[in-house]
Amino acid sequence: MKTDLERFEDFLADIDLAAYRVMYGRIKIVEQDMPQQVQALAVLYQEYWEKRADWPNFQAFFEVYTSSLAKPLEEWRLATGYVCSLDSECREIFCRGLEARIYRTWASILTQIQGAYVAESIYGRGNVSMSVNEDHQGKDLVIHHNGKEIPIQIKKAPYGRALRSVGWGKNDEYIEIFYEVISQGPLTPTGRKCLPYARWAKKWGRRLKRLDNGFIVFRRPMFEPKNLLQGSNK
Repeated sequence: MKTDLERFEDFLADIDLAAYRVMYGRIKIVEQDMPQQVQALAVLYQEYWEKRADWPNFQAFFEVYTSSLAKPLEEWRLATGYVCSLDSECREIFCRGLEARIYRTWASILTQIQGAYVAESIYGRGNVSMSVNEDHQGKDLVIHHNGKEIPIQIKKAPYGRALRSVGWGKNDEYIEIFYEVISQGPLTPTGRKCLPYARWAKKWGRRLKRLDNGFIVFRRPMFEPKNLLQGSNK
């Protein structure tokens, strides 16, 4: 029987990221600050971390999200000015923009949740937590290890940033885990070795993996205690 981590990576590998980029890449209509009551985080944790059943694709998730928050979303639509004489058209424009925005959140948080499953495979079920309250405190996830809480923030590495220890950083409040996205695969369209990917793999290959569809996922060394707590670059 597959572990939750293996099942979740299988789920990520089946996501058609290219199709979603075509569908949502140029839509940036609803970009206002979102009140907490209409943010998707609680529903994301519920569907992809707490339930651990068959994970929904984005369209199914968006339907769960909009149906569970129908009233506050409609109140927010009206408050943000998506109202006109042909209100059904304004509502359609708003919903299309909202869908594209929530997709970007969805894809980002799935990376975070995969990291939590990796951490759980090391520290054990029940020793990794994610919640809206922790997120509001700046903690993407919390690892409970040897009687201590290890707060983690997961961040996309800024291009060209030289990390003191590749993949990790520290401040007074939490440990930062960085990941770098690479759009190219191992081979070019002509079948030659892709040099940008080779450079990425040399730098990140022990800590990250690029799935065939382009999803970047974490490997165990990124969360192992000797690396996580000491910032080891070995």
